[in-house]
Amino acid sequence: MKRMRENIVINTIVFKELIDAGIRQWQTFELVKSLGVSKIEIRREWIVDFPGEIKQMVLEAEKQKIQLLYSVPVDLFSKKRFDRSNVLSCLDEAERMQMKMVKFTIGDFDASNVEEIEALKASLQKRNMVVTVENDQTLLSGKVTVLKEFLDCCKEYEIPIYCTYDIGNWCWVNENPVSNTSQLGEYVKYIHLKDVIYENDEPVARALDQGQLDWRAILKMLPQNVPLGIEYPCGPKPVEVLKGAIERIVDPN
Repeated sequence: MKRMRENIVINTIVFKELIDAGIRQWQTFELVKSLGVSKIEIRREWIVDFPGEIKQMVLEAEKQKIQLLYSVPVDLFSKKRFDRSNVLSCLDEAERMQMKMVKFTIGDFDASNVEEIEALKASLQKRNMVVTVENDQTLLSGKVTVLKEFLDCCKEYEIPIYCTYDIGNWCWVNENPVSNTSQLGEYVKYIHLKDVIYENDEPVARALDQGQLDWRAILKMLPQNVPLGIEYPCGPKPVEVLKGAIERIVDPN
């Protein structure tokens, strides 16, 4: 089943070696555009100078005609309470960068605490963006039961939060990325792609077709017309690795 190139997103973790060497995320935009991709997911933890880099990212995104998404390693809930200050700061940053999608993790959520759920709902009023939560690599926020309970709660309270389905992260919590598609499929608005191998019984992210996941089968079970993020380090020659990944996604047969 072919996927549309315009749905492909490059998460800046693909450039990890360049970032570690001192390149800023906005300096990768031209590389991404050269691959025929026009969506980039920025990693908040890699922003060093927020005022300066936010300004540069807006300017470079406009120049390259790039659409930005935001990966935010911030829990919505801490000690069973909505982390209003941190979440609002991140949403404000996303708005300044004209982002249409922001990804959080759930954190320490208590479905019985209606007051905190209502506070979360209020924080998203008049926000012109898609907000998602990801199955991360922790037992707190990465288990399918946690994701489903939270997303079902959002549906009940009419809170516009959806799911980023990371097909590889399930391996970190010993769950099945295939069977979990049926649990969360209705909520999925974004998919993170990576393959996984096991080294000393521990999962390690790898490029597509370099691991043990049947990622093509998983994709067939998930919504079709959603963004697909390439999200794994691509080594010292990321452009070459990315070209192969993009071709596999566009024509996976």
